[in-house]
Amino acid sequence: MKKILFDLSACQPLGHIKFHGGGIYGYIVFEKIINIAPEKIVAYWDSSCFMDAHIKDLISSKNIECKDAKFCTFKQAIDDDNIGLIYSPLYREEYKVAFNTNIPFFITVHGLRKLEMNRDPQEIYYANSLVQKIKCLIKKTPLYRLLYNHFFTTYKNLLEAPNVNIITVSQHSMNSLQFFYPNITTNKINVFYSPSTTYKDYEKTTPFSNDKYYLIVSGDRWLKNSFRAMQALDILFSQDKSVDGYAIVTGLPKNNSLIRRLRNRDRFVIKDYVNKDQLESLLKGAYALIYPSLNEGFGYPPLEAMKYGTPVISSPFASITEVCGDAVLYANPYSPAEIAMRILDLNEKKEYEKYSRSAIDRYNFILKKQNSDLQEMVSLLLNRLS
Repeated sequence: MKKILFDLSACQPLGHIKFHGGGIYGYIVFEKIINIAPEKIVAYWDSSCFMDAHIKDLISSKNIECKDAKFCTFKQAIDDDNIGLIYSPLYREEYKVAFNTNIPFFITVHGLRKLEMNRDPQEIYYANSLVQKIKCLIKKTPLYRLLYNHFFTTYKNLLEAPNVNIITVSQHSMNSLQFFYPNITTNKINVFYSPSTTYKDYEKTTPFSNDKYYLIVSGDRWLKNSFRAMQALDILFSQDKSVDGYAIVTGLPKNNSLIRRLRNRDRFVIKDYVNKDQLESLLKGAYALIYPSLNEGFGYPPLEAMKYGTPVISSPFASITEVCGDAVLYANPYSPAEIAMRILDLNEKKEYEKYSRSAIDRYNFILKKQNSDLQEMVSLLLNRLS
């Protein structure tokens, strides 16, 4: 019987990050497949590296066949005669050995961020080491064009490989692939929304606090544009425009340089890493989520806030308008002043209640599509296997 080789090693840690977006996505897809057809999957992962405990338990309880990356290369894994299809939730360089084989290879491309959005004047503000600062400076020189060309060629080789099929997570990402690679036929690309990451019992989440606070997430990532959100609040705190409360910023080291650029530091609570439970608590208790991201392939954070009825102020970039529709307030992400104006909008009770209600409605609408698309995606893989 032919089986799917599922590269779970792509879900394992990236550097010091145990859980990352592509990895969580992969875990959800993996669990869906083994709940439908556990006998048709082979898991490829590294037993010497961290693996989500729930996934390890599923592998054990379902008696999933495994190939250990500690002792077996990816090339050796795909050379097994029982492998009839390969799937990975992320692209990795070692996959080149599988291009031009007779085995169908499905890879999820979450977006072309490195081609769409590769620099920002404020990026250097986030640099906390000399190496990071040097990387930012290189982006301002002609040398960076070489790196851009490398990214472009990497994706081109992936898309042109005859046995490779792409799964992507939004219509925006589909359009991006077509824009940068107009000669690629659309039948190689399948669009399925990113699956829901919501806890089944999320309604039971306890709010972090009854105090009024604005939430900003992914504070150390320039692409998430957290500093301009912080600047917007800092302006309002200084002007005292009836904006009470404080701000909580997650994912930001306490010795960071960003907080030193603010005038009202005492009204910003800085939290470094927060786990999933802590983040859910923060999202539920927040007065609003401010998320002026510069690029998204799909965009989980707004949805994660919206399910609690927490209003969202976001950028209108990339996939965000597609996912969030008219249920959030949009602001120019490059303008702290405009972000501040949208914050003032939420001072109006009717406006606040309007966006709180529409957030929940939009979340439920997108959730149905996420669940339907996940089922269709898994069915596609299993049907191609047979």
